[in-house]
Amino acid sequence: MTEIDKNVIREIEDNRKVEVVVKQDNYQEEAELDLVQVFVNMGKKKRIYAWIIILCMLVGFAAPMLMSEFADKNESVSAVLTFLYPEAAKNQDPEGELLDINYLTSSYIINNALRKTKLSFNVPLSAIANNISIETLLAEGTRQNLEVMEKQLEEGTNKDYSEVKNITYVYEGKFIVTLGNGFTTDPDGKNKKYLDGGELSSLLNNIISSYNEYFYETYLDMKLPDNNLDSIGNENLDYIERLDSIVELTDLLVDYIDDENREKYLGYRSKKDGMSLKDVRDCIQLVRDIDVDYLYSFVYYNSITKDKNSMMTRYEYQLRNEQRELSVIEGNIENNKKLISEYKNDTINVSMQDQGVAQVSSVTTDYYNELILSQSDNYENKSSISERIANLNDKIAGFKNSGSSKEQLTFVKEELDSLTNICNTLYNLTKDHAEEIVDSEFYKNSYIDYIGAQYLGTSFFSAANIKKAVIGMVVGLVLAVVVWGADGLVTEFKRGSTENNKRKKEEEVA
Repeated sequence: MTEIDKNVIREIEDNRKVEVVVKQDNYQEEAELDLVQVFVNMGKKKRIYAWIIILCMLVGFAAPMLMSEFADKNESVSAVLTFLYPEAAKNQDPEGELLDINYLTSSYIINNALRKTKLSFNVPLSAIANNISIETLLAEGTRQNLEVMEKQLEEGTNKDYSEVKNITYVYEGKFIVTLGNGFTTDPDGKNKKYLDGGELSSLLNNIISSYNEYFYETYLDMKLPDNNLDSIGNENLDYIERLDSIVELTDLLVDYIDDENREKYLGYRSKKDGMSLKDVRDCIQLVRDIDVDYLYSFVYYNSITKDKNSMMTRYEYQLRNEQRELSVIEGNIENNKKLISEYKNDTINVSMQDQGVAQVSSVTTDYYNELILSQSDNYENKSSISERIANLNDKIAGFKNSGSSKEQLTFVKEELDSLTNICNTLYNLTKDHAEEIVDSEFYKNSYIDYIGAQYLGTSFFSAANIKKAVIGMVVGLVLAVVVWGADGLVTEFKRGSTENNKRKKEEEVA
């Protein structure tokens, strides 16, 4: 297109008129752009770019999946370890010493675990130990106190950091044990080897199981019951002496079963006979009440003996020893009485400045407490010895003039032999039940309980990977469409430029 600009300059002096005409060809400087033609150009290559779009979407989908597959695997598995004995709340072992939970990473424990675990390749012990981390869980009250303290420090309301040290740390006896994947002995952490998720969780579970077995063997307190079966079956002893041994055995077995450390095992039923320790205790008490007490009273009050002179000699010897021990105990009691009466506790003078008054108070020392406790033990020992002396005097008085008939001797011997067999059976029954409890999983897990590790790592087609792949596919689609549109736009620019050049040549020819 051309425009004609007319500028008229009028000269006042000579009244002359001048006209200037300027011709400008804008088509030589500008090119026309038709958007409709852009889409027409794009439509001409729709088949080519359809394949390009599909290819870009496939690349966008596959790239994140492959990157996720070849990326470093940082997954790990965790298990919760709980100690069930009372001292664990103080972070102590059953013997009252500091609990060394880090022994779980020792070569002994890990080596035992590797024997139970079938791995696809050999992993060094040190590499496994380096990948184990242990977190101690504090009690809920302690955690709340620490959270309050942390909030105060952040807000600036309390800047006394020493109060953190004054918090009493109470533990729950719980630990989180984590085993990370990727094993190497390289200090720089290179050349890592990765286990399958199932192998990783199985390895951690076997490590905890091996630690449980070590703990069970180290702190085993289920001792077998003591016995005096030899004296019960010794026919060289007199009847009353064997009966004393039977009474002692029944007392030992009942005390063994009633021990507070075995209270939670009383209801455990044997797989062999279906009985529990409580049932065994009831059997022992029944035999004691019916058979033992009856035969003992029969022999004692009838002064039945095989050899009266030998019996008298032994009892008189025991009596002299008991009286000698009683004299020592009575001497200790008198000495302690004197020390306690003459002992003076430490005194402390307390002066109150505002009132100007001084007060005196006494403080009981450890030595004074030891004297009191020692005196209490002396009185207890004196009571026990006095009881034994009284029994010996009764036996000596009774057996001094004894005269046992043949029928009585025969009856007592038969009953005593039968009772000896019953006592052997009761002891073996108690011992077998104790051994079965010790070998049971119920007892082995009485110290430690744990929630086993489960592998929850991301798979190749996990939700996270699929999400990344879909995003990559959309990005590929957008890029392909942008390239397609840019191609149509470039084609239109080229067409407009070609038409401009053609029009310019035609005008030059004209």
